[in-house]
Amino acid sequence: MKKIISLAALALIGYSSSAQISKSALKDDLLPEKNKVLAKYLPMSKDGGYLYKFYVMPLDEVRQKLENFKSAMLPEAKKQKSAALKSLVEKDIDFISREALRQCVSLYGMDSLGMLNLEKILTEKKADPKFMTYMMEAQKKAFVKTLAPAERNTLMATVYQNPELDNEALFKRSAAYRSWIGNYITYFRNTKYRADTTLGYTGTSIVKLKVVTNDVPAGFIKDYLSYQFTGEILKMVKDSTAKQQAYQNFMASATNPEYKKEIETVYANYKMMTGKAMSPDFNFPNVNGQMVSLKSLRGKYVYIDVWATWCGPCKAEIPFLQKVEHDYEGKNVQFVSLSVDRMVDKTKWISYVKEHNLGGIQLMSDQDFSTDFVKKFNINSIPRFILIDPTGKIVSGDAYRPSDPLLRQQLDKLLK
Repeated sequence: MKKIISLAALALIGYSSSAQISKSALKDDLLPEKNKVLAKYLPMSKDGGYLYKFYVMPLDEVRQKLENFKSAMLPEAKKQKSAALKSLVEKDIDFISREALRQCVSLYGMDSLGMLNLEKILTEKKADPKFMTYMMEAQKKAFVKTLAPAERNTLMATVYQNPELDNEALFKRSAAYRSWIGNYITYFRNTKYRADTTLGYTGTSIVKLKVVTNDVPAGFIKDYLSYQFTGEILKMVKDSTAKQQAYQNFMASATNPEYKKEIETVYANYKMMTGKAMSPDFNFPNVNGQMVSLKSLRGKYVYIDVWATWCGPCKAEIPFLQKVEHDYEGKNVQFVSLSVDRMVDKTKWISYVKEHNLGGIQLMSDQDFSTDFVKKFNINSIPRFILIDPTGKIVSGDAYRPSDPLLRQQLDKLLK
């Protein structure tokens, strides 16, 4: 059975990455052999991901397997020379187990064929008038087992019992603990802060920042998470007042100069996009290896689709984009699709472009999300669309999607 390459939500939303934070202080070196040992008890692939059959295992069996894993790993803790290091290793073992249980509960019953069908519906049927009906049916079939709410709540309470939110040493050396804290913040957002609907779905990072501000003890972890969620607000929340408030609050309280500098950069990028500034330039190769710069497209409006071949929602927008391209052919607008696939997947990108007869100008970023052009537009989720005017100035750094009728209204107004 194929390995699940992402969480179930990947079929429904675009890629999202956290605010870029210095990784120099973060490691995962307490238990180098953990995945090899864990794979003896749970269905895992060679790269450490869980196989689909993990999500249909009886939960009593999963819990017993995790207890066996913990017993097998305890000798690693006992052989540590210092009590402090022994404690860190023991806690790492515990949080690895907690995170495994959390993931199984969160995606319990997920079926491989059902998920493939769900993504197919998303990417191929979005333009169909019966799309929502198809999606609801596909979502039901994507999970062959379900948990009663009471059972799910009990298991999640086990995952998050005796919360430890201020272990700086463990945070710096355990990826499982860092993941657990991130998911605990989400858990608190959905329980204690459930009534807080700040800006709806797009404001989830605002509520998470509230959790950090109110419930995480002062120290390294709180500073880190405050930085992370402030960055997410500046990059993803559309409300300008929320952005301004998050920025001001962070700059007034932050003490880490590296964090402050990065947030200042992200905020400056945001102001650039809203201030009708000149767009940063790019110079990327097309499928034939020819370099194309943004500056070379001056004289036309340029509508840029930032996407990737692995992004289901990106591919769902392609039929709408193709229709817009067709309807605006011959008008003063150039359509550009910029792939942020990794360079190792360049052949896959070229094949996809050719097999699906993608139109417009097809380009590939030289450093996926890390290229300067992408970073200047604060892009950490895709699909993302950008609109540039004929002089090279930014009309919108977060433009309407092709599936949004407002895009055509905007283009018609601009092209009069």
